[in-house]
Amino acid sequence: MKKPSIYTLISTLPKLSVEELLFLKAEVHRQEKNQAIEALWQSKNQEIKSCPHCDSEEFTKNGSKDGRQRFRCKSCSKTFNALTNTPLSRLRFAEKHLQQTEVMLEGLSIRKAAEKLNVNSRTAFLWRHRFLENLEKEQPIKLGGIVEADETFFLKSYKGQRNGLPRSSKKRGTPATKRGLSAEQVPVLIARERTSNITLTQILPKRNSVELGKVLKPVLTKDAMVCSDGAKIYKLMGKANGIDVRSSKKARSGTYHIQNVNAAGQRLKGWMYPFKGVATKYLSNYLGWKRWMEQKDSPTPSEFWKASAG
Repeated sequence: MKKPSIYTLISTLPKLSVEELLFLKAEVHRQEKNQAIEALWQSKNQEIKSCPHCDSEEFTKNGSKDGRQRFRCKSCSKTFNALTNTPLSRLRFAEKHLQQTEVMLEGLSIRKAAEKLNVNSRTAFLWRHRFLENLEKEQPIKLGGIVEADETFFLKSYKGQRNGLPRSSKKRGTPATKRGLSAEQVPVLIARERTSNITLTQILPKRNSVELGKVLKPVLTKDAMVCSDGAKIYKLMGKANGIDVRSSKKARSGTYHIQNVNAAGQRLKGWMYPFKGVATKYLSNYLGWKRWMEQKDSPTPSEFWKASAG
């Protein structure tokens, strides 16, 4: 049977009803997504250099499953595909994964994402954190020059946990029982390189100079100068690790300010607000999500997919 030309198809459009046009629009959109995800899989296939099970470079094509090319290793005889041993491995409904990155770029809640993807909320939750697994691990390797550093705080949350709570459960929006800093809050260090805006965000087990040094010392270059708000823990950290620490209190409008890192903290808090509370055990995933978003001018769903696949 001869395939109809695109012009023949276009000529039939005026004959279609509104319902048929809407159906056609949805189908075209679905096919577009399918072709986009197929292109991403093809690019991942070309990146395969060795077996993910034994690192052997001797492997061959071994048919396909669900339209995805599979390979067989000549050394260990195990089969694999482009996503084996990645966070996206074995996730079902691959045709919806690009749309999953779209709802994440929009910053939709789990419930709204599930509705848009037409999946169960538990599936949407699983997908979100599988797509964030690689992003959470990515932190700046080096920070140099003037590095602004400060902490922001999130109320400790046991959202979703039903057993083993160390305190009685609370309703969303319940404030901390103690004013100011306390064990009820989780400190998150934000360190931002002023010239490049490269940002490190890290949960601190405790807000003290020792934990601060464990995070900052490995990434600061020899010429780095840390600007802080004058908190004692920064001075102690600098003295213990030989790091030049300057206080913003000495010259608020001069060189030693922390305006950039404070703005980054405010953006982080504002971006987190629509999620209506994030469980503390998943907080680092959201920090990685926001870090990746800020590194991109206009991130695309394809870029998000590639970053998540690793």
